[in-house]
Amino acid sequence: MSEHDDAQAAEAAPRKAVEQLGGDGAGADGQAAQEAVRALSGGTGQEWTPEQEGQIRALVEQIRRVRKLNRPDAGWWHRKRDWRARERLVDLMMTGGPELVSEAELRLWKSHAMVEVLLEFAGNAMKQDDTAKMLTRMETLHTAPYEGWQQARKARADEQAAAG
Repeated sequence: MSEHDDAQAAEAAPRKAVEQLGGDGAGADGQAAQEAVRALSGGTGQEWTPEQEGQIRALVEQIRRVRKLNRPDAGWWHRKRDWRARERLVDLMMTGGPELVSEAELRLWKSHAMVEVLLEFAGNAMKQDDTAKMLTRMETLHTAPYEGWQQARKARADEQAAAG
């Protein structure tokens, strides 16, 4: 199998998964959605060493943990856990460096955005144009660089500031 065949297979996997989302049967839809997420959750174009990949995954998990523990109505024990989780996150960020932190933030944002896309189309029967629209949005999301994420985040913050 040549590199060209690999590239064609990688491009065809998300298309096939999204097209299956329009099929009949609830079980097939869930499996196709998981397949689409798996197909699009591959690398962002940069190859990371196994050690770096482990650090990125640890950073993503720790960021999720800090966000989950961040509640204003928490008791002292919960605040203590939150404080410890934040310390661990800072330690991971210091050892990982800015490139790994940026990649972890990007992966976290992409996973949240992918869930939003899937939920938007999961509530109703998909037509052919819905499938094409979903596929386009998923491919755009998959190819989004870190700079694009920063611009989207800044635009959302500006919108919230203007509304509030």
